[in-house]
Amino acid sequence: MRKESTELNVKAPKVRTAVLTRKIGSRIKNFFTYNPPGRNPRVWELDLLRGIMMLAVTLDHILLFLYEWQFINFNTEIGQRIMDFAYLYRNGSFRDAMQPLSLFLFSFLAGLNCRFTRSSFRRVLKFWIFCALFMGGFALIKVIFPNMLAVYLIFNIVTVLAISFTVWWLLDLVKLPAWIRASIGTVLIVIGMVCYYKYFAESEDFYVQNEFLALMVYNRHGFEMSANNFEPLLPHLGWFLIGGVIGMFAYPDNKTHCKQIYPPKPLRPLLLIGKHSLFFYLTGPVIILAPLWLVVLIVGLFL
Repeated sequence: MRKESTELNVKAPKVRTAVLTRKIGSRIKNFFTYNPPGRNPRVWELDLLRGIMMLAVTLDHILLFLYEWQFINFNTEIGQRIMDFAYLYRNGSFRDAMQPLSLFLFSFLAGLNCRFTRSSFRRVLKFWIFCALFMGGFALIKVIFPNMLAVYLIFNIVTVLAISFTVWWLLDLVKLPAWIRASIGTVLIVIGMVCYYKYFAESEDFYVQNEFLALMVYNRHGFEMSANNFEPLLPHLGWFLIGGVIGMFAYPDNKTHCKQIYPPKPLRPLLLIGKHSLFFYLTGPVIILAPLWLVVLIVGLFL
């Protein structure tokens, strides 16, 4: 009996390790599988929209980092053309006009996605962890590379989404009716868009003195406090709430409105980006810029 007991004690850790390895392998496989077996098909038209937006956001960040950080030394004509394009994009009116509108749509889609969330609290926790990692990583870069970042990032779309998901979770807890959520969302959109107009159309001197309120709407004080990237809570929270309410009625059975339940195979890479939009938001520029930096540094391409 002692021998058998000893053998069991030796095998137990090996069994646990094997089970854990299988679980990790399964999670990795499911991560790269758009519709894992045994799960309901995803509403792929929403993932497609998010995927397209994530590609646009990634391109925006790449051009922004190339221009502001100047960490890749382009000296040939090709390299200079890349930097010239980054300069034109960063300082052009196109980006100033499209960035807020894109983020309004992104907030709306995030709210719409609340319809398909199995656990609201889990989503809230996930976003706050992501927010902490994102803000912490940004602060770490400032410490390691102080010449790249002159100020801290304290409020942007990541923080806005974390707050928005928290608000939706609280509204679910008190079972607030959809029409009241829609009314609140509409009021917040109106307030946010009025301040958006005052700052971008009337005068960039529009200023909110109180530091807390300055983070709520577009104004010069908010941009001063979070100079590297500032996106206020309004009207984004309002668009989020409206998206959440529309999701209740647009997808009552959590199924796609497309004729094809499963998406065309050529769209799978883009759909995976939309499915894991948070992951790609954080890693997309690194995945593209890090190899380029190494190639320029080691091989001398574009030098």
